[in-house]
Amino acid sequence: MFGGRKAAFFVASLATLCLLSLPIWPEKETSSVELRTQEVKNTGALLGEGDRGTETPPAPVSPDPSTPKNMTLTVPKLGLKNVAVPTGFRQAELDREGVLRMKESGLPWEEGTNTFIAGHALGYSWTRVPRAFYDLEKLMPGDEVFLKSADDRTYTFEVYDRMTVEPDDTWVTYPVEGKTVVSLQTCVPIPTFENRLIVRGELVP
Repeated sequence: MFGGRKAAFFVASLATLCLLSLPIWPEKETSSVELRTQEVKNTGALLGEGDRGTETPPAPVSPDPSTPKNMTLTVPKLGLKNVAVPTGFRQAELDREGVLRMKESGLPWEEGTNTFIAGHALGYSWTRVPRAFYDLEKLMPGDEVFLKSADDRTYTFEVYDRMTVEPDDTWVTYPVEGKTVVSLQTCVPIPTFENRLIVRGELVP
């Protein structure tokens, strides 16, 4: 009898600890951008879950020297206008910025590339753009996405495809044959974030 009570207490205590270790929704979206150099390494980190259960801002991250300075993103349907899009590959960078162009992915002025931009649906209270892609699922074929370069040239993309993929589907970061595209990615559904929503737009000539 006594042993049975001890076992029941242990199980109850373990369950309580597990619950306490979960994040408090909706303060953080569990997405990540550990990225590739030439090819994707560690896909689980690239598109998978990030660290949980903390509201402590990450340590400062040095700017990436390859960042296209002052590239901005405008998506009228999402209420985004001239949002700065830095380049990076670390979870801390995405958590800080809320929207990030994946290092080694394309740039809009490079023909035949896939400019891959990840964004938080929720983010932290201290994230620069905490809900950047919260409404990404509202984008439909025909909607427009604009990227502007440092020399003030605007590249217009028209949405043509939407897909929900699993975290290990690294092919979504690769170029699309015969097209110059932008791919916007976030984690879905809220609050579990086990899948990845990709919205693609093709460059308008």
